[in-house]
Amino acid sequence: MQLSPPGPPPSPDAAAHGGGSPTLGQAVGVVGPEVVEVLRAPCGTDVPVSGAGVFDEGETLQARGRILIAPGVDTSAPGAAGVLRAADRAGAAAVVLRRGAQGVAPSLAEAADEVSTALLARAPWIEWGELIGLLRAAIARTGSAAPAEASADVALGDLPGLALALAALVGGAITVEDPESNVLAYSPTADTADPLRRLTILGRRVPSWRVTELAESGFLTTLWASGDVVHRPADARFPERLAVAVRAGDEILGSLWAAADGEPLPSGARDALRQAAVIAVPHLLHHRLRSRSAASRRRYAVRALFEERPPDVSAAAAVLGVEAGQACTVLTASAGAPIAPDGLDRAFRLAALRVAAHHTPAFAHRDGDRLDVLVAGTGAGDGVDRLARDLAAVLRGAGVRPLVAVGPAVGGLGDAAASRAGAAQVLRVLRERGGPETAGAEDVRFAMDALRVTDAVAEHVPSAADAVAALLEHDERHGTDLPRTVAAHLVFFGDAAATARYVGVHTNTLRYRLRRAGELCGIDLTDPDVRLLVELGLRRAGLIPLP
Repeated sequence: MQLSPPGPPPSPDAAAHGGGSPTLGQAVGVVGPEVVEVLRAPCGTDVPVSGAGVFDEGETLQARGRILIAPGVDTSAPGAAGVLRAADRAGAAAVVLRRGAQGVAPSLAEAADEVSTALLARAPWIEWGELIGLLRAAIARTGSAAPAEASADVALGDLPGLALALAALVGGAITVEDPESNVLAYSPTADTADPLRRLTILGRRVPSWRVTELAESGFLTTLWASGDVVHRPADARFPERLAVAVRAGDEILGSLWAAADGEPLPSGARDALRQAAVIAVPHLLHHRLRSRSAASRRRYAVRALFEERPPDVSAAAAVLGVEAGQACTVLTASAGAPIAPDGLDRAFRLAALRVAAHHTPAFAHRDGDRLDVLVAGTGAGDGVDRLARDLAAVLRGAGVRPLVAVGPAVGGLGDAAASRAGAAQVLRVLRERGGPETAGAEDVRFAMDALRVTDAVAEHVPSAADAVAALLEHDERHGTDLPRTVAAHLVFFGDAAATARYVGVHTNTLRYRLRRAGELCGIDLTDPDVRLLVELGLRRAGLIPLP
Protein backbone atom coordinates (compact mmCIF):
# COMPACT_ATOMS: atom_id res chain seq x y z
CA MET A 1 0.00 0.00 0.00
CA GLN A 2 1.27 3.50 -0.87
CA LEU A 3 0.23 6.84 0.58
CA SER A 4 0.04 10.18 -1.13
CA PRO A 5 0.12 13.71 0.27
CA PRO A 6 -3.18 15.62 0.04
CA GLY A 7 -2.68 17.99 -2.85
CA PRO A 8 0.44 18.93 -4.85
CA PRO A 9 3.93 18.45 -3.43
CA PRO A 10 5.69 21.47 -1.97
CA SER A 11 7.37 23.79 -4.41
CA PRO A 12 11.16 23.48 -4.31
CA ASP A 13 11.39 27.26 -4.49
CA ALA A 14 9.10 27.75 -1.49
CA ALA A 15 11.98 28.18 0.93
CA ALA A 16 13.52 30.92 -1.14
CA HIS A 17 10.76 33.41 -0.44
CA GLY A 18 8.34 34.52 2.20
CA GLY A 19 8.79 35.33 5.85
CA GLY A 20 8.10 33.97 9.29
CA SER A 21 8.90 30.49 10.58
CA PRO A 22 9.97 27.86 8.06
CA THR A 23 7.33 25.34 7.11
CA LEU A 24 7.47 21.63 6.46
CA GLY A 25 6.96 22.29 2.76
CA GLN A 26 9.84 24.76 2.68
CA ALA A 27 12.19 22.33 4.43
CA VAL A 28 11.30 19.47 2.08
CA GLY A 29 11.51 21.81 -0.90
CA VAL A 30 15.07 22.87 -0.03
CA VAL A 31 16.28 19.37 0.83
CA GLY A 32 14.57 18.01 -2.27
CA PRO A 33 11.57 15.72 -2.78
CA GLU A 34 13.90 13.15 -4.35
CA VAL A 35 15.59 12.91 -0.94
CA VAL A 36 12.54 13.10 1.33
CA GLU A 37 9.12 12.17 0.00
CA VAL A 38 5.93 13.33 1.71
CA LEU A 39 3.78 10.20 2.05
CA ARG A 40 1.07 11.73 4.21
CA ALA A 41 0.56 15.25 5.56
CA PRO A 42 -2.82 15.38 7.37
CA CYS A 43 -2.40 19.05 8.24
CA GLY A 44 -0.81 20.01 4.93
CA THR A 45 2.77 21.07 4.36
CA ASP A 46 2.36 24.65 5.57
CA VAL A 47 2.73 23.64 9.23
CA PRO A 48 5.66 25.45 10.91
CA VAL A 49 8.70 23.45 11.96
CA SER A 50 11.07 24.38 14.76
CA GLY A 51 13.98 22.04 14.13
CA ALA A 52 15.11 18.51 13.35
CA GLY A 53 16.14 15.73 15.68
CA VAL A 54 16.32 11.98 16.26
CA PHE A 55 13.22 10.07 17.35
CA ASP A 56 13.36 8.87 20.96
CA GLU A 57 10.15 7.45 22.35
CA GLY A 58 11.19 8.27 25.90
CA GLU A 59 12.05 11.90 25.17
CA THR A 60 9.10 14.12 24.27
CA LEU A 61 9.90 17.56 25.69
CA GLN A 62 12.02 18.63 22.71
CA ALA A 63 9.94 17.01 19.98
CA ARG A 64 7.09 19.49 19.53
CA GLY A 65 7.11 21.08 16.08
CA ARG A 66 10.22 19.18 15.01
CA ILE A 67 10.98 16.86 12.11
CA LEU A 68 12.17 13.61 13.68
CA ILE A 69 14.24 11.00 11.88
CA ALA A 70 13.91 7.36 12.97
CA PRO A 71 17.09 5.45 12.04
CA GLY A 72 16.61 1.72 11.77
CA VAL A 73 12.86 1.91 11.05
CA ASP A 74 11.45 1.52 7.55
CA THR A 75 7.94 1.98 6.23
CA SER A 76 7.34 -1.76 5.86
CA ALA A 77 8.44 -2.66 9.41
CA PRO A 78 5.75 -3.83 11.89
CA GLY A 79 6.90 -1.29 14.48
CA ALA A 80 6.69 1.72 12.14
CA ALA A 81 3.11 2.51 13.18
CA GLY A 82 4.16 2.72 16.83
CA VAL A 83 6.91 5.18 15.95
CA LEU A 84 4.47 7.43 14.07
CA ARG A 85 1.93 7.36 16.89
CA ALA A 86 4.60 8.12 19.50
CA ALA A 87 5.90 11.04 17.42
CA ASP A 88 2.35 12.34 17.12
CA ARG A 89 1.82 12.16 20.90
CA ALA A 90 5.01 14.20 21.29
CA GLY A 91 3.66 16.86 18.93
CA ALA A 92 6.24 16.32 16.18
CA ALA A 93 5.54 18.04 12.89
CA ALA A 94 6.80 15.06 10.89
CA VAL A 95 8.65 11.79 11.24
CA VAL A 96 11.04 10.41 8.60
CA LEU A 97 11.36 6.66 8.06
CA ARG A 98 13.50 4.76 5.61
CA ARG A 99 11.56 3.75 2.51
CA GLY A 100 10.94 0.02 2.89
CA ALA A 101 11.40 -2.49 0.09
CA GLN A 102 7.86 -3.78 0.69
CA GLY A 103 6.23 -0.35 0.60
CA VAL A 104 4.06 0.90 3.46
CA ALA A 105 2.89 -1.60 6.06
CA PRO A 106 -0.93 -1.70 6.45
CA SER A 107 -0.63 -0.82 10.14
CA LEU A 108 1.41 2.26 9.25
CA ALA A 109 -1.11 3.32 6.62
CA GLU A 110 -3.88 3.02 9.21
CA ALA A 111 -1.90 5.04 11.76
CA ALA A 112 -1.14 7.74 9.17
CA ASP A 113 -4.89 8.31 8.73
CA GLU A 114 -5.40 8.79 12.46
CA VAL A 115 -2.60 11.18 13.49
CA SER A 116 -1.65 14.78 12.78
CA THR A 117 2.08 14.18 12.33
CA ALA A 118 3.21 14.03 8.71
CA LEU A 119 4.85 10.84 7.45
CA LEU A 120 7.96 11.23 5.28
CA ALA A 121 10.15 8.62 3.59
CA ARG A 122 13.91 8.90 3.16
CA ALA A 123 15.51 7.83 -0.11
CA PRO A 124 17.67 4.75 0.49
CA TRP A 125 20.85 6.24 -0.97
CA ILE A 126 21.25 9.09 1.51
CA GLU A 127 22.72 8.49 4.96
CA TRP A 128 20.85 9.50 8.10
CA GLY A 129 23.63 11.79 9.26
CA GLU A 130 23.66 13.65 5.96
CA LEU A 131 19.88 13.92 5.96
CA ILE A 132 19.60 15.45 9.42
CA GLY A 133 22.32 17.93 8.49
CA LEU A 134 20.39 18.95 5.39
CA LEU A 135 17.14 19.27 7.32
CA ARG A 136 18.71 21.42 10.01
CA ALA A 137 20.38 23.61 7.40
CA ALA A 138 17.11 24.02 5.50
CA ILE A 139 15.15 24.85 8.66
CA ALA A 140 17.79 27.29 9.86
CA ARG A 141 17.19 29.31 6.72
CA THR A 142 14.04 31.05 7.92
CA GLY A 143 11.95 33.26 5.65
CA SER A 144 13.92 36.30 4.69
CA ALA A 145 13.24 39.83 3.66
CA ALA A 146 15.28 39.35 0.49
CA PRO A 147 13.40 40.56 -2.55
CA ALA A 148 11.67 37.68 -4.31
CA GLU A 149 12.25 39.21 -7.70
CA ALA A 150 16.02 38.82 -7.30
CA SER A 151 15.85 35.10 -8.05
CA ALA A 152 12.24 34.45 -8.98
CA ASP A 153 13.16 33.18 -12.45
CA VAL A 154 16.15 31.11 -11.33
CA ALA A 155 15.54 27.38 -11.08
CA LEU A 156 16.68 25.77 -7.85
CA GLY A 157 20.32 24.77 -8.23
CA ASP A 158 20.93 26.85 -11.39
CA LEU A 159 24.10 28.50 -10.11
CA PRO A 160 25.06 30.32 -13.34
CA GLY A 161 21.56 31.82 -13.45
CA LEU A 162 21.84 32.69 -9.77
CA ALA A 163 25.18 34.45 -10.30
CA LEU A 164 23.67 36.53 -13.10
CA ALA A 165 20.63 37.47 -10.99
CA LEU A 166 22.78 38.38 -7.97
CA ALA A 167 25.10 40.48 -10.14
CA ALA A 168 22.09 42.56 -11.15
CA LEU A 169 21.03 42.83 -7.49
CA VAL A 170 24.46 43.83 -6.18
CA GLY A 171 25.62 45.95 -9.11
CA GLY A 172 28.93 44.16 -9.64
CA ALA A 173 30.50 40.97 -10.95
CA ILE A 174 29.63 37.94 -8.80
CA THR A 175 31.63 34.77 -8.22
CA VAL A 176 30.10 31.86 -6.32
CA GLU A 177 32.69 29.68 -4.57
CA ASP A 178 32.65 26.58 -2.39
CA PRO A 179 34.47 26.52 0.99
CA GLU A 180 37.67 25.27 -0.73
CA SER A 181 37.79 28.31 -3.08
CA ASN A 182 36.61 26.38 -6.13
CA VAL A 183 34.47 28.42 -8.52
CA LEU A 184 30.94 27.06 -8.77
CA ALA A 185 29.53 29.81 -10.98
CA TYR A 186 30.20 33.38 -12.08
CA SER A 187 28.39 36.20 -13.79
CA PRO A 188 29.56 37.32 -17.24
CA THR A 189 32.32 39.86 -16.93
CA ALA A 190 33.23 42.95 -18.92
CA ASP A 191 36.47 43.30 -20.87
CA THR A 192 37.70 45.60 -18.13
CA ALA A 193 37.64 42.85 -15.46
CA ASP A 194 40.81 42.74 -13.38
CA PRO A 195 43.43 40.01 -14.00
CA LEU A 196 42.65 38.17 -10.75
CA ARG A 197 39.02 37.67 -11.69
CA ARG A 198 40.01 36.44 -15.16
CA LEU A 199 42.52 33.98 -13.65
CA THR A 200 39.96 32.73 -11.16
CA ILE A 201 37.33 32.15 -13.84
CA LEU A 202 39.74 30.47 -16.29
CA GLY A 203 41.15 28.15 -13.63
CA ARG A 204 37.73 27.50 -12.03
CA ARG A 205 39.28 28.21 -8.66
CA VAL A 206 41.07 31.02 -6.86
CA PRO A 207 44.82 30.80 -7.63
CA SER A 208 46.69 29.04 -4.84
CA TRP A 209 48.99 32.00 -4.23
CA ARG A 210 45.94 34.23 -3.71
CA VAL A 211 44.38 31.75 -1.28
CA THR A 212 47.66 31.73 0.66
CA GLU A 213 47.66 35.53 0.78
CA LEU A 214 44.07 35.65 2.02
CA ALA A 215 44.75 32.99 4.65
CA GLU A 216 47.96 34.55 5.95
CA SER A 217 46.38 38.00 6.17
CA GLY A 218 43.51 36.60 8.25
CA PHE A 219 40.91 37.55 5.65
CA LEU A 220 39.59 34.00 5.22
CA THR A 221 39.37 33.50 8.98
CA THR A 222 37.32 36.67 9.25
CA LEU A 223 35.12 35.67 6.31
CA TRP A 224 34.23 32.24 7.74
CA ALA A 225 33.79 33.54 11.29
CA SER A 226 31.74 36.62 10.43
CA GLY A 227 28.06 36.63 9.66
CA ASP A 228 28.40 39.83 7.68
CA VAL A 229 29.95 41.17 4.50
CA VAL A 230 33.75 41.48 4.65
CA HIS A 231 35.58 44.17 2.69
CA ARG A 232 38.92 43.62 0.96
CA PRO A 233 40.35 47.06 0.13
CA ALA A 234 41.92 47.78 -3.21
CA ASP A 235 45.69 47.53 -3.44
CA ALA A 236 48.31 48.34 -6.05
CA ARG A 237 47.41 45.22 -8.03
CA PHE A 238 43.69 44.59 -7.67
CA PRO A 239 40.52 46.59 -7.03
CA GLU A 240 38.37 46.12 -3.92
CA ARG A 241 36.30 43.05 -3.19
CA LEU A 242 33.25 42.39 -1.06
CA ALA A 243 32.76 38.85 0.20
CA VAL A 244 30.19 37.10 2.36
CA ALA A 245 29.89 33.53 3.61
CA VAL A 246 26.73 31.64 2.67
CA ARG A 247 25.43 29.83 5.71
CA ALA A 248 22.58 27.53 6.60
CA GLY A 249 22.54 27.56 10.37
CA ASP A 250 26.05 26.73 11.55
CA GLU A 251 27.00 25.12 8.26
CA ILE A 252 29.06 27.02 5.71
CA LEU A 253 27.96 26.26 2.16
CA GLY A 254 30.29 28.58 0.30
CA SER A 255 30.84 32.26 -0.36
CA LEU A 256 29.85 35.09 -2.70
CA TRP A 257 32.42 37.57 -4.01
CA ALA A 258 31.51 40.90 -5.57
CA ALA A 259 33.98 42.87 -7.70
CA ALA A 260 33.74 46.12 -9.61
CA ASP A 261 33.01 45.40 -13.26
CA GLY A 262 33.86 48.39 -15.38
CA GLU A 263 32.67 50.88 -12.75
CA PRO A 264 32.89 51.10 -8.95
CA LEU A 265 30.56 49.03 -6.78
CA PRO A 266 27.45 51.04 -5.87
CA SER A 267 26.93 52.40 -2.37
CA GLY A 268 24.24 49.81 -1.63
CA ALA A 269 26.36 46.84 -2.70
CA ARG A 270 27.10 45.75 0.87
CA ASP A 271 23.39 45.53 1.83
CA ALA A 272 22.56 43.83 -1.46
CA LEU A 273 25.28 41.22 -0.92
CA ARG A 274 23.81 40.42 2.51
CA GLN A 275 20.48 39.74 0.81
CA ALA A 276 22.24 37.74 -1.91
CA ALA A 277 23.75 35.42 0.73
CA VAL A 278 20.25 34.57 1.99
CA ILE A 279 18.91 34.01 -1.51
CA ALA A 280 21.84 31.70 -2.34
CA VAL A 281 21.26 29.26 0.54
CA PRO A 282 18.70 26.91 -1.04
CA HIS A 283 20.60 26.97 -4.33
CA LEU A 284 23.90 25.95 -2.74
CA LEU A 285 22.17 23.33 -0.62
CA HIS A 286 20.57 21.90 -3.74
CA HIS A 287 23.85 22.01 -5.66
CA ARG A 288 25.70 20.20 -2.89
CA LEU A 289 23.02 17.56 -2.67
CA ARG A 290 23.06 17.03 -6.44
CA SER A 291 26.84 16.72 -6.55
CA ARG A 292 26.83 14.20 -3.74
CA SER A 293 23.72 12.30 -4.70
CA ALA A 294 25.14 10.69 -7.85
CA ALA A 295 28.03 9.15 -5.94
CA SER A 296 25.74 8.23 -3.04
CA ARG A 297 23.31 6.50 -5.36
CA ARG A 298 26.09 4.50 -7.01
CA ARG A 299 27.43 3.42 -3.63
CA TYR A 300 23.97 2.36 -2.56
CA ALA A 301 23.34 0.49 -5.82
CA VAL A 302 26.58 -1.50 -5.52
CA ARG A 303 25.94 -2.24 -1.84
CA ALA A 304 22.42 -3.43 -2.69
CA LEU A 305 23.76 -5.80 -5.36
CA PHE A 306 26.23 -7.23 -2.87
CA GLU A 307 24.13 -7.39 0.28
CA GLU A 308 20.37 -7.26 -0.35
CA ARG A 309 18.37 -10.43 -0.89
CA PRO A 310 16.92 -10.17 -3.42
CA PRO A 311 18.52 -7.04 -4.90
CA ASP A 312 16.55 -4.66 -7.10
CA VAL A 313 18.70 -5.39 -10.14
CA SER A 314 16.87 -3.14 -12.61
CA ALA A 315 17.08 -0.13 -10.27
CA ALA A 316 20.76 -0.74 -9.57
CA ALA A 317 21.51 -1.14 -13.28
CA ALA A 318 19.76 2.17 -14.04
CA VAL A 319 21.80 4.00 -11.39
CA LEU A 320 25.09 2.45 -12.53
CA GLY A 321 24.33 3.00 -16.21
CA VAL A 322 24.89 -0.61 -17.27
CA GLU A 323 22.69 -3.41 -18.57
CA ALA A 324 21.26 -5.71 -15.91
CA GLY A 325 22.15 -8.77 -17.98
CA GLN A 326 25.77 -7.81 -18.59
CA ALA A 327 28.41 -10.21 -17.35
CA CYS A 328 30.32 -8.95 -14.35
CA THR A 329 33.19 -9.88 -12.07
CA VAL A 330 34.04 -8.82 -8.53
CA LEU A 331 37.59 -8.18 -7.33
CA THR A 332 38.39 -7.95 -3.64
CA ALA A 333 41.49 -6.10 -2.45
CA SER A 334 42.90 -6.14 1.06
CA ALA A 335 46.12 -5.77 3.02
CA GLY A 336 48.31 -8.83 3.49
CA ALA A 337 49.88 -7.45 6.65
CA PRO A 338 48.70 -5.18 9.49
CA ILE A 339 48.61 -1.49 8.64
CA ALA A 340 47.44 1.64 10.44
CA PRO A 341 43.82 2.63 9.66
CA ASP A 342 44.80 5.97 8.12
CA GLY A 343 47.31 4.22 5.85
CA LEU A 344 44.68 1.75 4.67
CA ASP A 345 42.18 4.57 4.13
CA ARG A 346 44.64 6.42 1.92
CA ALA A 347 45.51 3.28 -0.04
CA PHE A 348 41.86 2.46 -0.65
CA ARG A 349 41.14 6.02 -1.79
CA LEU A 350 43.92 5.74 -4.36
CA ALA A 351 42.65 2.32 -5.42
CA ALA A 352 39.12 3.69 -5.84
CA LEU A 353 40.48 6.40 -8.14
CA ARG A 354 42.17 3.73 -10.24
CA VAL A 355 38.88 1.82 -10.42
CA ALA A 356 37.05 4.94 -11.60
CA ALA A 357 39.57 5.30 -14.44
CA HIS A 358 39.10 1.72 -15.69
CA HIS A 359 38.13 1.46 -19.37
CA THR A 360 34.97 -0.54 -18.62
CA PRO A 361 32.42 0.46 -15.95
CA ALA A 362 33.82 -0.42 -12.52
CA PHE A 363 32.63 0.57 -9.06
CA ALA A 364 34.46 0.37 -5.74
CA HIS A 365 32.72 -0.48 -2.45
CA ARG A 366 34.57 -0.26 0.88
CA ASP A 367 33.67 -2.96 3.40
CA GLY A 368 35.83 -2.69 6.50
CA ASP A 369 39.36 -3.89 5.72
CA ARG A 370 38.55 -4.86 2.12
CA LEU A 371 37.69 -3.04 -1.07
CA ASP A 372 35.23 -4.84 -3.34
CA VAL A 373 35.23 -3.79 -6.99
CA LEU A 374 32.34 -4.60 -9.33
CA VAL A 375 33.54 -4.72 -12.94
CA ALA A 376 30.58 -4.71 -15.31
CA GLY A 377 30.34 -5.69 -18.96
CA THR A 378 33.21 -8.13 -19.00
CA GLY A 379 34.17 -11.65 -18.09
CA ALA A 380 37.24 -12.74 -16.18
CA GLY A 381 39.55 -11.90 -19.07
CA ASP A 382 42.65 -9.81 -19.55
CA GLY A 383 40.85 -6.59 -18.62
CA VAL A 384 39.89 -7.86 -15.17
CA ASP A 385 43.27 -9.46 -14.60
CA ARG A 386 44.99 -6.24 -15.63
CA LEU A 387 42.85 -4.24 -13.22
CA ALA A 388 43.74 -6.69 -10.44
CA ARG A 389 47.45 -6.17 -11.14
CA ASP A 390 46.95 -2.41 -11.29
CA LEU A 391 45.17 -2.41 -7.93
CA ALA A 392 48.00 -4.44 -6.41
CA ALA A 393 50.50 -1.92 -7.78
CA VAL A 394 48.53 1.02 -6.37
CA LEU A 395 48.29 -0.57 -2.93
CA ARG A 396 51.96 -1.51 -2.98
CA GLY A 397 52.88 2.05 -3.91
CA ALA A 398 50.82 3.29 -0.95
CA GLY A 399 52.83 1.14 1.45
CA VAL A 400 50.37 -1.76 1.69
CA ARG A 401 51.29 -5.40 1.07
CA PRO A 402 48.53 -6.15 -1.43
CA LEU A 403 46.24 -9.11 -1.80
CA VAL A 404 43.78 -8.95 -4.72
CA ALA A 405 41.35 -11.81 -5.25
CA VAL A 406 39.42 -12.26 -8.50
CA GLY A 407 35.95 -13.72 -8.24
CA PRO A 408 34.32 -15.81 -10.98
CA ALA A 409 32.66 -14.11 -13.93
CA VAL A 410 28.86 -14.26 -13.66
CA GLY A 411 26.13 -13.73 -16.20
CA GLY A 412 24.45 -10.60 -14.81
CA LEU A 413 24.32 -8.03 -12.04
CA GLY A 414 21.87 -10.21 -10.13
CA ASP A 415 24.70 -12.69 -9.51
CA ALA A 416 27.27 -10.10 -8.41
CA ALA A 417 26.98 -11.34 -4.81
CA ALA A 418 28.03 -14.83 -5.95
CA SER A 419 31.13 -13.43 -7.63
CA ARG A 420 31.89 -11.45 -4.49
CA ALA A 421 31.55 -14.59 -2.36
CA GLY A 422 33.96 -16.38 -4.70
CA ALA A 423 36.45 -13.53 -4.40
CA ALA A 424 36.13 -13.72 -0.61
CA GLN A 425 37.05 -17.42 -0.71
CA VAL A 426 40.11 -16.68 -2.83
CA LEU A 427 41.09 -13.88 -0.46
CA ARG A 428 40.81 -16.26 2.48
CA VAL A 429 43.19 -18.67 0.76
CA LEU A 430 45.69 -15.88 0.08
CA ARG A 431 45.51 -14.76 3.71
CA GLU A 432 45.76 -18.20 5.28
CA ARG A 433 48.02 -19.99 2.80
CA GLY A 434 50.12 -17.21 1.35
CA GLY A 435 50.75 -17.06 -2.35
CA PRO A 436 50.80 -14.46 -5.12
CA GLU A 437 49.55 -10.87 -4.74
CA THR A 438 46.73 -11.51 -7.18
CA ALA A 439 44.89 -14.74 -7.86
CA GLY A 440 41.64 -16.17 -9.16
CA ALA A 441 39.83 -19.33 -8.18
CA GLU A 442 41.71 -21.45 -10.74
CA ASP A 443 45.05 -20.26 -9.38
CA VAL A 444 44.27 -21.61 -5.90
CA ARG A 445 41.77 -24.34 -6.80
CA PHE A 446 43.24 -27.13 -4.66
CA ALA A 447 43.71 -24.92 -1.62
CA MET A 448 40.11 -23.71 -1.94
CA ASP A 449 38.83 -27.27 -2.20
CA ALA A 450 40.82 -28.23 0.88
CA LEU A 451 39.28 -25.32 2.80
CA ARG A 452 35.79 -26.35 1.71
CA VAL A 453 36.39 -29.90 2.88
CA THR A 454 37.75 -28.70 6.20
CA ASP A 455 34.84 -26.32 6.75
CA ALA A 456 32.28 -28.97 5.85
CA VAL A 457 33.78 -31.86 7.81
CA ALA A 458 35.83 -30.59 10.75
CA GLU A 459 32.89 -29.29 12.77
CA HIS A 460 31.29 -32.76 12.57
CA VAL A 461 34.40 -34.50 13.96
CA PRO A 462 34.28 -34.03 17.76
CA SER A 463 37.27 -36.30 18.39
CA ALA A 464 39.51 -34.07 16.28
CA ALA A 465 38.13 -30.92 17.87
CA ASP A 466 38.68 -32.31 21.38
CA ALA A 467 42.24 -33.39 20.58
CA VAL A 468 43.24 -30.04 19.13
CA ALA A 469 41.52 -28.17 21.98
CA ALA A 470 43.54 -30.19 24.51
CA LEU A 471 46.79 -29.42 22.68
CA LEU A 472 46.01 -25.70 22.46
CA GLU A 473 45.01 -25.51 26.14
CA HIS A 474 48.18 -27.29 27.27
CA ASP A 475 50.33 -25.07 25.06
CA GLU A 476 48.71 -21.92 26.44
CA ARG A 477 49.38 -22.99 30.02
CA HIS A 478 52.88 -24.43 29.60
CA GLY A 479 54.28 -22.97 26.37
CA THR A 480 55.27 -26.39 25.04
CA ASP A 481 54.60 -25.75 21.31
CA LEU A 482 52.86 -29.13 20.99
CA PRO A 483 50.22 -28.03 18.42
CA ARG A 484 52.83 -26.71 15.98
CA THR A 485 54.98 -29.80 16.52
CA VAL A 486 52.11 -32.15 15.68
CA ALA A 487 51.16 -30.01 12.66
CA ALA A 488 54.71 -30.15 11.31
CA HIS A 489 54.86 -33.91 11.90
CA LEU A 490 51.75 -34.37 9.76
CA VAL A 491 52.84 -31.92 7.04
CA PHE A 492 56.23 -33.63 6.67
CA PHE A 493 54.60 -37.10 6.54
CA GLY A 494 56.28 -38.28 9.73
CA ASP A 495 59.82 -37.40 8.53
CA ALA A 496 61.48 -36.89 11.92
CA ALA A 497 64.57 -35.09 10.58
CA ALA A 498 62.56 -32.58 8.49
CA THR A 499 60.08 -32.00 11.31
CA ALA A 500 62.84 -31.47 13.87
CA ARG A 501 64.59 -28.96 11.61
CA TYR A 502 61.37 -26.99 11.11
CA VAL A 503 60.48 -26.96 14.81
CA GLY A 504 64.11 -26.30 15.79
CA VAL A 505 64.64 -29.18 18.22
CA HIS A 506 66.65 -32.41 18.41
CA THR A 507 64.95 -35.51 17.05
CA ASN A 508 64.87 -37.05 20.54
CA THR A 509 63.03 -33.94 21.81
CA LEU A 510 60.67 -34.24 18.86
CA ARG A 511 59.84 -37.85 19.67
CA TYR A 512 59.20 -36.89 23.33
CA ARG A 513 56.83 -34.09 22.28
CA LEU A 514 54.87 -36.35 19.96
CA ARG A 515 54.58 -39.00 22.64
CA ARG A 516 53.48 -36.38 25.17
CA ALA A 517 50.88 -35.04 22.71
CA GLY A 518 49.47 -38.51 22.25
CA GLU A 519 49.21 -39.03 26.01
CA LEU A 520 47.48 -35.68 26.58
CA CYS A 521 44.89 -36.25 23.87
CA GLY A 522 44.53 -39.99 24.04
CA ILE A 523 45.50 -40.39 20.38
CA ASP A 524 47.87 -42.62 18.43
CA LEU A 525 49.62 -40.65 15.71
CA THR A 526 50.75 -43.89 14.05
CA ASP A 527 47.10 -44.64 13.19
CA PRO A 528 46.23 -43.20 9.71
CA ASP A 529 42.61 -42.54 10.74
CA VAL A 530 43.77 -40.57 13.76
CA ARG A 531 46.24 -38.60 11.64
CA LEU A 532 43.47 -37.67 9.17
CA LEU A 533 41.10 -36.45 11.87
CA VAL A 534 43.77 -34.54 13.80
CA GLU A 535 44.90 -32.86 10.58
CA LEU A 536 41.34 -31.71 9.95
CA GLY A 537 41.22 -30.25 13.45
CA LEU A 538 44.56 -28.50 13.02
CA ARG A 539 43.46 -27.11 9.67
CA ARG A 540 40.30 -25.84 11.29
CA ALA A 541 42.46 -24.12 13.92
CA GLY A 542 44.62 -22.49 11.22
CA LEU A 543 47.81 -24.40 12.14
CA ILE A 544 47.96 -26.22 8.79
CA PRO A 545 49.33 -25.07 6.39
CA LEU A 546 52.31 -24.26 8.56
CA PRO A 547 52.65 -20.59 9.47
